[in-house]
Amino acid sequence: MPKLSDIGSRFMAFAVTALVLAAVCGPARSQIIEREFHRGVMEGPTWLDPQYAVRPTERAIVTDLFMGLVAEDATGTIQPGAAESWKIEKKGLRWVFQLRNDLKWSDGRPLVAGDFVYAFQRLLAPKSTAPFASMFHVIKGAAQIHAGKADPASLGVKAGNKRTLVFELERPTPHFLSLLSHQSSFPLRKDLIEKDGDSWMRPGRMVSNGAYILGEWLPGRYIKLRKNWDFHDPASVIIDNMYYDIVDQGELALERFFAGELDTLSGLPREWIPELIEKSPEIVRLYPTLTMDYLVFNTKRPPFDDLRVRQALTLAIDSRGLVTEVLDRGEIPATGILPPGISGLREPAKPATDTPRAVVRPVSPEENRAKAKQLLEAAGYGVSDSLRLTLHYNNSEKHRKVAETIAKMWKKIGVKTDLYGNHYAVHYGDLGLGDFDVARAGWIGDFDDPMAIMELFQTANDRFNYGRFSDEKFDRMLSQAKGQTDPRERAIGMYRAHQRAMSQYPVAPLYHHASRHLVSAGVTGWEDNPRNIHPSRFLDRPK
Repeated sequence: MPKLSDIGSRFMAFAVTALVLAAVCGPARSQIIEREFHRGVMEGPTWLDPQYAVRPTERAIVTDLFMGLVAEDATGTIQPGAAESWKIEKKGLRWVFQLRNDLKWSDGRPLVAGDFVYAFQRLLAPKSTAPFASMFHVIKGAAQIHAGKADPASLGVKAGNKRTLVFELERPTPHFLSLLSHQSSFPLRKDLIEKDGDSWMRPGRMVSNGAYILGEWLPGRYIKLRKNWDFHDPASVIIDNMYYDIVDQGELALERFFAGELDTLSGLPREWIPELIEKSPEIVRLYPTLTMDYLVFNTKRPPFDDLRVRQALTLAIDSRGLVTEVLDRGEIPATGILPPGISGLREPAKPATDTPRAVVRPVSPEENRAKAKQLLEAAGYGVSDSLRLTLHYNNSEKHRKVAETIAKMWKKIGVKTDLYGNHYAVHYGDLGLGDFDVARAGWIGDFDDPMAIMELFQTANDRFNYGRFSDEKFDRMLSQAKGQTDPRERAIGMYRAHQRAMSQYPVAPLYHHASRHLVSAGVTGWEDNPRNIHPSRFLDRPK
């Protein structure tokens, strides 16, 4: 990381130059009548198609450009979006949404329920490769249509009239609103997409329904969004011109932020965090997110099909020591599969008792190692016949250090580890093929609900259940929990399913990420939240 003292010196020179220019040219920003805000990002977008937006920057921009049936406020809380109301019928199998009566696209054309129908038909079409399409397989017929085994016209998304949208579901899905907050569910214009192909995403051609419209897109430099005056509530949009400035060079990014050219800076490298916290703690924002880094065991390859081996390897990893000694960049040690703060999880009430409950003492790493050795010996791996395995990881300095540290931890229980690093695409290709012993993986929850992560371990999840883990009891418990219509009973069911999954050790949870941002003093509307959602329409800066 560039030293803040060096940046400070260069900033003074920059400031003197700026004063000279101001004297000659007059004040720059004060001459701009329209208000602007600059969001610094470390990588630019590749796609601005809501159904294919994957990178954090892409998802942030798309959320500014479009609005789904529901939206999220500054805190990440779901609120009405394009729909002003909804009701649930047929014991949770039908959801009926009523659209606002003042909805327009940015070209002035009325937005109707049919625009949502088209978007879902496109998302779930047999030829669709949209990465998040499977999230919506809860819609009646979706899975069969997506697999090319049913008529697309049978999809359970219909327009009752121009303002009424009806969903028929395969099963009760209490977290359906959370799914509908995802960008994959945003409405789209069939006429423009079919006419322009991929070029419908270009400035001047894109038509959207969100708080902003796409003004300019200079790859590698910036994206400019302009206030959409056809938005259903334009008065709530404070900033007229929202810029996403692409600053992929770290030193330049910090210089621009401390020079006041950027109001926020997102996606900071982890190694910057300690010095920034030490020098400027008031501008650093760290917050736990719905993420998990973990090691996945290939349960179809002996000896990782043995629960005792998986448990031993998991117990031998000191996740707290891993975070504090190797990472220390805001990560949170994992105690389970689910990250802290996730919604929809409730521990069952304990039976009443007249006697005080025993305080559970934390188990030390030494005690865990002793237990791990016993498990390996019971599985046939003692001193004379030690376990040897290969730990796969995708290349990066951080992942290499983590892998090396874990190998040292496993050495303490007699396990010999070969490390195998590879390019990101090759690494995940190997995971998809099941060609590994133990491998590093990561996941980001796409909505705030246990299902966003727990579905990874279902037997039927062919795409992301890399270890081919299969447990009938877990599958049954999770299926029962997600079908519960009572929120309290569902949350308890999710808790029990999580406990069952953890008892089978399909993975070794390592840590959860924290969002990392710099936010200038005086910026309002930026609220830290687990989803790491920060819609531009709520942001403001001092005039």
